[in-house]
Amino acid sequence: MRFLLCGHGTSEILWSIHAALVDLGHDSVLALPDISQDIIDRPIDALFVLNLFQIPRETIEMLLGYVASFGKRPTVIHICLNHPVEEIGAQTVEVVKEADQWMDRQSVFMWCMCPAAAQQANRMGLSRVFHEPLGVHRWIYTARSADGTSDLYKRWMSLNDTGLARHPYAAMRGEADTAEGEALVRDRFLYLGQGWPDHIPTGPEITDQAISAAAATVAGVMMERPELNRIQAMDQCGLAEQSADPGWSLRFNRAFTIAFSVENRRRFSTAIRVAFKETFMLRGNGWERLGVDADPMSTALRNAYGTAAACLDFGSLAFDTAVFPRTLEIIKRNGLLVGWRHTDSARLFGPYEQDLAFIDESDAVRILARLAGDPDQREKLRKAHLSWAFDSLALTGILPRIIARMRP
Repeated sequence: MRFLLCGHGTSEILWSIHAALVDLGHDSVLALPDISQDIIDRPIDALFVLNLFQIPRETIEMLLGYVASFGKRPTVIHICLNHPVEEIGAQTVEVVKEADQWMDRQSVFMWCMCPAAAQQANRMGLSRVFHEPLGVHRWIYTARSADGTSDLYKRWMSLNDTGLARHPYAAMRGEADTAEGEALVRDRFLYLGQGWPDHIPTGPEITDQAISAAAATVAGVMMERPELNRIQAMDQCGLAEQSADPGWSLRFNRAFTIAFSVENRRRFSTAIRVAFKETFMLRGNGWERLGVDADPMSTALRNAYGTAAACLDFGSLAFDTAVFPRTLEIIKRNGLLVGWRHTDSARLFGPYEQDLAFIDESDAVRILARLAGDPDQREKLRKAHLSWAFDSLALTGILPRIIARMRP
């Protein structure tokens, strides 16, 4: 089959999907940063798209119609980076229904990496939302140009290409000063990410006290029982009916992000900073609003994940899953991942969950203290977990299930 990968956002996701498709024997192209006509002047079976719903529908329909003129109409797989209802901006059941009908007409599916978010979207009437975990791939492909340079984008690639070159994902470092990053993070515990999210404003004019109270109640239940996802906790709190209302859910999700996701970041980062002081490096925006000191983000540090004593994760802002872009990026860049144990952490950590996933602040300090004093154990765990994760979350195993959905 022939696949076109496009959109904008976390393009590293598409790098991995592209390479996995090639390894599965398909033709694939990364049409980034935009789509040129020479790329689409041929039959194409399907598109994988980031942030599809930020593109006007008329533009999408025109593109799909043009591709269809070379053969059959392609299937579109939209990769959800947020809750599916937030992706389509639906405030009412009627808008959800209309969007679902449009996706059906245009052969659009929404791939949601979070099982709870997919379940809630289905409950609201988005029939074309499905869950599969976002996976990993060890490699990235480039193609050799006539002048001897390598192309990552806008070149159709397949295993039959004589100029195809395969690179370890972690070798794709861009122009960042990797040596500087490695020197900064070596033997330190590293967290890169937002504190208070930029997209969520505050103020009494946007606060619904009833929804904020409901969010705080659900957050409390999930902190006490990390094995529960958001939908399970909401149902236990008697919010099943409200959770099927798109407008209510959009407001609830915003309040829940603050009550749960942001609070987790505050409590874990504070406890680890107290315990490990300068051994803990925190980088990202929005931490000052939580009363936590943090320096700006740095691409060089992302490229140095494999050098850190451990790379920390405190959970996603958008989803109730341990398997999301940041944790997978740490794995693909060969870092030792230590994260918060919640609803599906077993999928991410497997047999190493007890060693690398913490339940609360004291557990985080305990696990990190054990790792801090034993570099040999850190290296042993890093290699063992990476080997397990690259096998259990392999995109070459996940993508065939997604491709099967495209066939009549």
